[in-house]
Formats: sequence, C-alpha cells, structure tokens
Amino acid sequence: MGNSQRRELDDSLLDRIRAVVVPGDEIYTLTSKRPNRIVSIERVGIEVETIRSEDRGTGPQLVPAWMIDTAWAHLRRHGRLTQDELLSSLNVKRSAFVCALLAQFNDVSVISSRPTVLELVREE
Repeated sequence: MGNSQRRELDDSLLDRIRAVVVPGDEIYTLTSKRPNRIVSIERVGIEVETIRSEDRGTGPQLVPAWMIDTAWAHLRRHGRLTQDELLSSLNVKRSAFVCALLAQFNDVSVISSRPTVLELVREE
C-alpha cells in the first residue's frame, strides 16, 4: 500500500460525514441490510463495529480515509458509482459500508441495491 493511499479526510468530506452520522449511529448496508455501528469519525477514517467483528471479538475496524475519499471522488467525477467498481477497480474492501455511508448524503441517491449503484444528484 503506497503512501498515496495514506490520505486523510479533508474538512469538507469530514464535515459532510459528521453532518449525517455521529458515533453510536447504525447504518445498514444497502444490499444485505447489515448494521454497521459508527464508533468514531476521525480524519484517518471511520471506526466501525459490525456483527461479525462483535462475534469475533475483534473490536471496531477502521475503514481508512482513502477508501471513503476514493469512493466520493469517483462519485463526484462520474456522477455514479457501483459497489462492483469500488471492489474491483478501486480496491475498496469495505465497499458495502462505504456505499452505505455515501448513501446517507442528501445529494446521493441509491438507484439500485442489488447490485448497489449510487448516483450523485446534481443541483441545477
């Protein structure tokens, strides 16, 4: 993993995330409706507790900033984003959570949840 991916969330994206979720919130993945509990929201990423991490006793997992940043940048550039693109071309392993997170934004709509497809609603 190169240093280019050790990104942090910039102010605008961090503010955007903090406007829609706070620690303690649960957001559900779009396809399988699995809960992800937000533990913390930091510049380096978002700590998330899933049913699987609770079962395993592994504690919260950090979804690194670069995954969220990469997904958001792609959505802004192209106007849409699929979970498959995130997984295969962008190498974002926590794609289900990242899609669910972006779907919280007011200007993002979920066109399909099987497969997951998000679209940016542009204000005219």
